[in-house]
Amino acid sequence: MKKFDALVVGAGIIGCSIACELRKAKLKVAVLEKNTPGAEASVAAAGMLAPHGGPRGKTVFFNLLRDSLALYPQFIDEVEKATGLETEFRNSGLFYLAFNEEDEASLQEKYEWQKKSEVEAEWVSGAHIRKSEPWAGPHVTKGLYFPDDCQVDNIKLVRAIEVWARKLGVEFLPGSTATKIWLDDSKLKGVIASQEKIESPVVINAAGAWADFDKSLPFSIPVKPSRGQIIVIRQHKPVFRRMIYTRKVYLVTRDDGRIIVGSTVESVGYDKDVTVRGLHKLVRGVVEVNPDLGALSFSQCWAGLRPRSQDNLPILGKSPVPGLFLAAGHFRNGILLAPITSRLISQMVLGKTVTHDLMPFDIGRFAAKIFAPQTEV
Repeated sequence: MKKFDALVVGAGIIGCSIACELRKAKLKVAVLEKNTPGAEASVAAAGMLAPHGGPRGKTVFFNLLRDSLALYPQFIDEVEKATGLETEFRNSGLFYLAFNEEDEASLQEKYEWQKKSEVEAEWVSGAHIRKSEPWAGPHVTKGLYFPDDCQVDNIKLVRAIEVWARKLGVEFLPGSTATKIWLDDSKLKGVIASQEKIESPVVINAAGAWADFDKSLPFSIPVKPSRGQIIVIRQHKPVFRRMIYTRKVYLVTRDDGRIIVGSTVESVGYDKDVTVRGLHKLVRGVVEVNPDLGALSFSQCWAGLRPRSQDNLPILGKSPVPGLFLAAGHFRNGILLAPITSRLISQMVLGKTVTHDLMPFDIGRFAAKIFAPQTEV
């Protein structure tokens, strides 16, 4: 029987990052993954590290996002130095565009609370945006500029973290489908995966959209899959220097001229098909930014499943089963939250002082709640 100090279920960016932190603390760590590492939610993204364009209001969650962004330069430096791999991390900034009075009113509200929260944000005209980004079209009326937002090539980053984990000595168990948390008289013994018992006093559930895989536990993990479709269009050189965000799509330009366009949010179970409807929605969002973008070459498309919790917030920390920790439900923020999630979960596992209050993200908040329906946006 295989024995480890810690088992991580799920080899996405969250699971691999946690495994690295625990291995750095000299624990014997294994990662269980039924498919290719980083092939689900970690690829259903464009690598936007942009807390300021997203949540409304200065909430505990907003602060968590900002704190994780602050950790990113050190996080990237460690990964790249350890592996020699480049991740295209940079502080590009973000333009959040408005096209009509309704968009402007929404952005004005966002601007006001961001300024009260001492967030660096600038209210700019359409002319200013077009001067800064010539590919922004004539229908852009105004916008917000967030200079502190960053980006990374998430696919390169996930691969680099996997390489880093292997270099550190993390053991990957490919083709291991976790089916049950192994309990003996209500005490944690490890994980049952592919009919094999794997022993460990610590288990971290970072299984993404499959976090609720064990229905026999004395509690449920209210996470469901949310399909995100992505398209890539291409220009021979980079089109936008900054990230572009609208109410319909976001556009992130890579160094080689590819533009990552995302993303749909769909409740379709575990269906990963790319659909005509999804592509149509993304293309419409692209040509709203500038009709001339419609002349660029179509490169590729794909879909991934993101883990969406009942209230769209992550589930972090201890579970009702001692030794079983949860790092689930990151939804659209898994890439951004990887550094702080790995730090906080490892602090808990190692018995160190936890540097953030995780009670707002505790699984206990879901008691007696009904899973809310998802809507496609």
